[in-house]
Amino acid sequence: VILLQADVIVNSVGTDLKFGVGPLCKALLEKGGLGLQAEFDKEKQRQGAGQGSVVCTSGCALACKSVLHAILPSWDKGQGQSLKTLEDVINSCLKKTEELGLRSITFPAIGTGGFGFPKTVVSKLMFDVVFKFSSSHTRKTLQEVHFILNPKDMDNIQVVLLRTSHLCFIRPVSTEVLGVHEMQIGSITLQVISGDITKEDTEVIVNIANPTFDATSGVFKAIMDAAGSQVEAECAQYDGQFQSGFITTQGGKLLCSKIIHLIHNVDVKSQVSKVLNECELRMYQSVAFPAIGTGQARQNPAKVADDMLDAVVEFASKRSVQHLKKIKIIIFQTSMLRDFYESMKKREDSDSSAGDSWLSMFKYKQSIELPPQWEDMQEERVKLVNLKASLQEYLDVQNKFKKTCSNFVIEKIERIQNPFLWQTYQIKKISLCRKNKNEDNEKMLFHGTAASSLSTINYNGFNRGFAGKNAANIGNGTYFAVDACYSAQDTYSRPDTNGRRYMYLARVLTGQYCAGSVGLITPPPKNPADPTDLYDSVVDNVAKPTMFVIFNDIQAYPEYLITF
Repeated sequence: VILLQADVIVNSVGTDLKFGVGPLCKALLEKGGLGLQAEFDKEKQRQGAGQGSVVCTSGCALACKSVLHAILPSWDKGQGQSLKTLEDVINSCLKKTEELGLRSITFPAIGTGGFGFPKTVVSKLMFDVVFKFSSSHTRKTLQEVHFILNPKDMDNIQVVLLRTSHLCFIRPVSTEVLGVHEMQIGSITLQVISGDITKEDTEVIVNIANPTFDATSGVFKAIMDAAGSQVEAECAQYDGQFQSGFITTQGGKLLCSKIIHLIHNVDVKSQVSKVLNECELRMYQSVAFPAIGTGQARQNPAKVADDMLDAVVEFASKRSVQHLKKIKIIIFQTSMLRDFYESMKKREDSDSSAGDSWLSMFKYKQSIELPPQWEDMQEERVKLVNLKASLQEYLDVQNKFKKTCSNFVIEKIERIQNPFLWQTYQIKKISLCRKNKNEDNEKMLFHGTAASSLSTINYNGFNRGFAGKNAANIGNGTYFAVDACYSAQDTYSRPDTNGRRYMYLARVLTGQYCAGSVGLITPPPKNPADPTDLYDSVVDNVAKPTMFVIFNDIQAYPEYLITF
């Protein structure tokens, strides 16, 4: 920390205001000289130091320009205000750096020493506060935030890598595949689809109704007709009871479980937000909307697209979202697909520039090297490299695939270069190897998927949130096959409009495994007496596994994409 060239270094001091007590403060005092303590003693009186305040001094003999001394309480195990105090302190340090007109600040893991704050709690908090500050402030001078972590603190480093792997909140919108545009917004997958909403199998379908439930035409009539008389009778029971602006009924003859009947008004964004919040509250995982107001209400499709996407982005940005994973917007008139696609692209472009700005602000020291065969990233977040058929790397992947898929013709093999995903995976690998005493923890396994999922996997990695999309017989995690022929089945590697199929050859941390079972959301504990020590993955057959399931997204890296 002391030798790091940053404009500002953050130090921590206890509420007793004794300087040079903790290891960090001692090291700063030793390097900065007695003048640092003298200046602190003077400034703590002048600036009125107390719990939660930040005292500013010069760097004295240190390489930095200023030192911000944070006055911290001891950890209260989450029962009081200590975490809020730490959050305010981090915010104050960022604001003070701006006020001083300086461009860089270094945070050690403040509070984790004698103050007793848990390391992972501090890591998450520091990262989240800095990210929020960057997102909500127009920065004048501050460009870099350094987090200094002990290389032995694997949990801390994993937290930071996980946070940085999600810096880009909105992932690129996919090109149209079978009338579907898809993009990842935070933890939510948004799909805009040309089709018939009455055929959707989402948990919830949204119906746009009028206060009299007089379904004479349009999507309203189509949904009510398809749902059947049972739903019509249920709606009649709610006659005039629309205080919340919607009612919820069973799905009737539709494939969904519930129908949310939304009483139409012109504020489309508000209506979408209302439904999304209700879905999260009721723990629904998927919902399908029509293009609200584009039928009889004759609202401008481009404006409706913007309003609906505004609501989705705003909802997805809430940290409290846990349950809702998929949002579909079903477009009956295919001409409107273009309006929604352009609205999605606008968000992708704006978020990309915001992400670049944020990335320039955040730096961390990492010792994990990228693979030597990787090409220069050229400042791209993700790069797909088309391998030449003459390369040994290509031949190795081809041979593994052809071992059980000799009848298929490989069109191309691409290497997925995603530094954040790679580093996160490697951190998990180091942690697993230590836990399992360096056993054979890693396997190269296959995962078949549809064309619409490629962009999401390349940018975000595999997502266990989609467990059950094809089958979940041995647990609700992400499935990988030992043999390519299993993943090549139409159920998994679904052919696109041109007959192409897609399969990943992935690095997977299988570690120690046991037999899986329906409904598992984590691997079982190795010993019932110690519920914290879990197996690392589950399999279909312990003696001779053909299928592995993991329950932690960073336990797999999508290394190669095979198009065949």
